[in-house]
Amino acid sequence: MFRLFALSSFLCLWAVYATGQSSKPTVKVSIHTPSEVQIHISDLPPAASWSFRNSYAGALGLGEKISGFQAKRFDERLLVKTITPGEYRSEKLAENVTYLVSIPPSRSTDLAHVSWLTGESGLLMLADLLPESLSAEHGAVLEFDLPIGWAVHSHVMPDEGQRYSVDQVAAEVFFVGRGLRVASKIVRDMNLQVVIDTKLMLNETDVLKAAARVLEEYSDLTRFKLRQNPTILVASFPVSDSDSRWKSETRGSSVMLLLNQETLAKNWRAQLAVIFTHEIFHWWVPNSLLLTGNYDWFFEGFTLYVGLQAALRLKLIGFEEYLATLSRVYDSYLSYPDEQTLIEASEKRWTSSNPIVYDKGMLAAFVYDLTRRSATKGKTGLGDQYRAFFSQLAGEPANANDVIIRLLTSSPETAGFSKSYIESRNRIELEKILTPFGLAVETTGRNSHINVRKQLTDDQKRLLRSLGYRK
Repeated sequence: MFRLFALSSFLCLWAVYATGQSSKPTVKVSIHTPSEVQIHISDLPPAASWSFRNSYAGALGLGEKISGFQAKRFDERLLVKTITPGEYRSEKLAENVTYLVSIPPSRSTDLAHVSWLTGESGLLMLADLLPESLSAEHGAVLEFDLPIGWAVHSHVMPDEGQRYSVDQVAAEVFFVGRGLRVASKIVRDMNLQVVIDTKLMLNETDVLKAAARVLEEYSDLTRFKLRQNPTILVASFPVSDSDSRWKSETRGSSVMLLLNQETLAKNWRAQLAVIFTHEIFHWWVPNSLLLTGNYDWFFEGFTLYVGLQAALRLKLIGFEEYLATLSRVYDSYLSYPDEQTLIEASEKRWTSSNPIVYDKGMLAAFVYDLTRRSATKGKTGLGDQYRAFFSQLAGEPANANDVIIRLLTSSPETAGFSKSYIESRNRIELEKILTPFGLAVETTGRNSHINVRKQLTDDQKRLLRSLGYRK
């Protein structure tokens, strides 16, 4: 009789999930000891296997941080086997799981990419804390059990019961800690929020002001309003590192920025704004596009160039520094072999020791911008293409490389651009490329210097002035 009742109950439960009438799974995140979180997930779609992310952005062995994995079906505790670190199987379907995740800060290079927690604060990234099936297929409702005096912040606003409902689980980040400072401002009808670790000697109003300028710049550039309220989480380095000044990543609607208090300079206000010119644009590209495939060459390399131009327009840098930055990137690019297309480099981004995606991608964007400006007498450049991206591509799933290349090569002057710079394994040789645009590469020792040529035609002057040249 009991077996029949249990089977009947299970079939009813399965029917609820199958018809899509169930609520989101509930995730309770508890912090009782430094560097460790307990996760309890209830109301899961019945499953007998669970897998966790094992690597991300160069951080390895993430599955080894999971321990004490337990699964239940109703009130019955099930036998669970560990297949490999981060891989678990049970003989019966379960609907509730509980486990621990050890997340002490490790390498400084990983701080902006994977979860970490100390006795004072932490960044909790759901992508490496929750099973991949939940991250990929379902939303969740989160509850937090935190130490006394701690708070939790994200771009998601909690309900009256302090529960956070999220849809894109893998894109969500929560900043937890003691004494976090918050400031917000309405920018272009978007509620921009900044959350800062109290250890950092930064004024949250200054950080908010710097971020708001960049947000306005990109809103005007793309003419596309972000769907979710943007948030910037500024944390202090939880590990000692004399070599690293800052680390960052943009995930979903959140920019995570970690600053090394030991190396924090007096002019950090301006430097923060420069950092934001790159990271904030990721709220648009790729995070507001439903594109698939490996196109890091575009959303990293091209974004670096877009950020450099934004810094120039916002007067965070001058035209000389604009050219000097491109010169340094070119020197970096020349320092290693390049026998890959940008698409191939994107596929190998995390397994390659060379920053081809960034360097070659940025240089390709530079050449594209010059080509467009030359053909239109300085009236349009790369930035104008982003309006087309969002008017045509936002909300439409598509293969990224196909649609981006099609748009970039849609004009006669750029028709061969992809074959020469994106799909070609040939090196970019600026010495042979820049002359028609009024620029030249000069070499001193091992250093390259991109300079404006002494004799310029009227068209070249017009092109360079559209970039910011004022002589």
